[in-house]
Amino acid sequence: MMCAEEMEDRMEKRVESVEKRGCRERKSTVLRRRLAAPGSVVAPGVYDGLSARICEMVGFEVVFHSGYGTAASVLGQPDVGLLDMTEMVRQVRSVVRAVDIPVIGDADTGFGNAVNVCRTVEEYIVAGAAGLFLEDQLSPKRCGHMGGKLVIDTEEMMGKLRAALDTRNALDPDFVVLFRTDAIAVNGFDDALDRARRAVEIGADVIFFEAMETREQMERVAREISVPLMLNLIEGGRTPLVGYDEAEAMGFKLIVPALSCLFAAAKGMYDVMRDVRSQGVSDRYANRLFSFGEFAGIVRAERIRDMEERYLPPATVKAKYRGGGSIV
Repeated sequence: MMCAEEMEDRMEKRVESVEKRGCRERKSTVLRRRLAAPGSVVAPGVYDGLSARICEMVGFEVVFHSGYGTAASVLGQPDVGLLDMTEMVRQVRSVVRAVDIPVIGDADTGFGNAVNVCRTVEEYIVAGAAGLFLEDQLSPKRCGHMGGKLVIDTEEMMGKLRAALDTRNALDPDFVVLFRTDAIAVNGFDDALDRARRAVEIGADVIFFEAMETREQMERVAREISVPLMLNLIEGGRTPLVGYDEAEAMGFKLIVPALSCLFAAAKGMYDVMRDVRSQGVSDRYANRLFSFGEFAGIVRAERIRDMEERYLPPATVKAKYRGGGSIV
């Protein structure tokens, strides 16, 4: 069995191996600096490389890996704790590799007790995430805007949070750790506030009150919590929808349209494919699609063409493109 020093050395070497792949600034450092700067940060929920790429293209500075989006896109099922840590890390890694902006990972409950949390944080850091959040639900967890939630006791959750922070400090001190409490729906608003205060004392970087139900609750957490706050906004969810300016004025630093991307994609696919099923393929719905060439731009197909020119034998390139031409 490895001693603590050997385990820490192994983890540090894994992180160093990731850093040596390039000399660019860590995304965790970029995220931490942005959170310290004036103004709110809007970070939409994404669920795969494509959704993350599109959000980056339209100008978002940060994206938020969505556990619900991952469950829906990978399994076609709701967010009720069906995914394990390796599945979630794999999805985080695919999002990270698709964009050049920071990615915050959804780490659910940490996939076990405080000891498991140590490995979860290590894996998210090695995957390239700039931060993650941990929630205090009892496993198997579920979407915070669903009914039927339970939470673990405060002391157990604070142990998990300490484990996350210790692992973070050993590997990447800039990695951002968010604490999410789902206690409002289970034990009431005051218990959620108490948990948040404890998390601030321990050192959580950002506090996330899941499924706040009134503007009064939103205003009170901003008055009583001294660290940056995250606001989760879901169309049709439990939390009142407010504009970015109003949320910032209330005191929220990180504003997350958590499922807009997922809902938009699902609705768009449903509408078009229902049309395709009933009337066949044609140009009548072209205004609801990216063209073939436009989509190639989204997935950066020309980068592949450039790499072929640089690395393949000239005769191979000539044969592939008949002496010239683009990939699309």
